[in-house]
Amino acid sequence: MKGKIAIHNGTPICTVLCLMGMIAPSAMAADFPEISAKELKSRLDAGEKIMLLNPLSDIEFNQKHIPGSVSIPLHTVSTTDKLPKDKDTLIVAYCLGRK
Repeated sequence: MKGKIAIHNGTPICTVLCLMGMIAPSAMAADFPEISAKELKSRLDAGEKIMLLNPLSDIEFNQKHIPGSVSIPLHTVSTTDKLPKDKDTLIVAYCLGRK
């Protein structure tokens, strides 16, 4: 079989899964726009209803966080009762940022 490539039954599935893994993060990011720290500050100063959500662990939150933000570790977001009841409240999630 010199010069030929053998394709195993699992190869197409692995290829599709790898491609989905590369595409999914950018597709999800399109649903959640980013805003700059400057824009966030302007909106907060203007009195806009904003919830600052820190999805890091409680340990990381206690080390450093934006005053007024709420700690909701990522693994508890879907079950927490800390999210705003008012659906018009903008939720801004932030974490460590660029290093």
